[in-house]
Amino acid sequence: MHYKLNLKYLSLLVLLLFPLSSFAGNSLLYFEAQGVAGYSTKDDVIYRSAHSADVMQKNSLGLDYIQKFSGATGDLATLYFQGRLAYNHDHSETQNADKIQAQLYNAYLKVKTPIANIWGGHNKPTFGLASYLDNHADLLQPLNMYGLGFDRDWGVGFNRDFQNGDWALALTTGSGGRLRTRGNWLITSRASLGILNVDNYNLGFSFMGGEMLEVMGYELMDTEPKQVALAGIDFAFNHEEFEHKVELDAGSMADELAWAGFYRLSVNFLEENRLKLEAQYVGVKNMGQNNNYLGAGVSYRINSDLTARLMHEWDYRTTEKRFVGQVYWYWNVI
Repeated sequence: MHYKLNLKYLSLLVLLLFPLSSFAGNSLLYFEAQGVAGYSTKDDVIYRSAHSADVMQKNSLGLDYIQKFSGATGDLATLYFQGRLAYNHDHSETQNADKIQAQLYNAYLKVKTPIANIWGGHNKPTFGLASYLDNHADLLQPLNMYGLGFDRDWGVGFNRDFQNGDWALALTTGSGGRLRTRGNWLITSRASLGILNVDNYNLGFSFMGGEMLEVMGYELMDTEPKQVALAGIDFAFNHEEFEHKVELDAGSMADELAWAGFYRLSVNFLEENRLKLEAQYVGVKNMGQNNNYLGAGVSYRINSDLTARLMHEWDYRTTEKRFVGQVYWYWNVI
């Protein structure tokens, strides 16, 4: 049954492309496809980059659509949609997992006002490095994919840009990919100094508080919301061919001490930084468990549409080692 429902969802996405193309002058449409395969010392051959319940990365087809609405005074609003249909090789009827999994990322409307940009829908919470970095296609992931927060969440928020930084605030459900209401809610906020693409640095201060559901991917791990209160500081710095990213978070989750540390070093080679080597460390204490992860990766942009990536990650607590390869295609249609 899950399989048929998701095929209907795929058909709906295809049908959406025809009316969208009529807005080509004010819109962007991208197709994406990725092939992912690797080896795990725990599960042998795998077709994913992370845990089987996680959403990143799996063999998938998707689209990324941006529609701008303008008036006499300029842009008024922007509509964002980004989603995938992923093949879940670890599908199991006993686990209630879909063989073809619909994955929703961006699905929100952002409205420009004289005071701030206001959005509503499914978007990134405003906490830490992950709130402004695009990790949609990457094999190596930031801290929010290790149990402290969400990649996307349902709610509303606003952000305001200043000459030397910005400030953002979001009120979301604290349920992650799927909209769930069990008394859960989440407030996230981040203020930053510096514009990374202009100043080559960005220093951020974040806060997260509320009653958050424990979710992995689209699976609900516990029906009772857990109290969370976290503060964090993050720093991104680019110098010549080197990129540094650091994040430190601390507070409490489910009335227990929680903390996390993250560092990633990236080195760029070749013209237009087509070749990138990366290494990262993640340390997490959450729900009474400590764990450490070491990761390394290489990314090569074959052309403007096609990128190849390799990743190795070691999970200290489970002793699992994963070796994963990915080919990612991102093609501008309109």
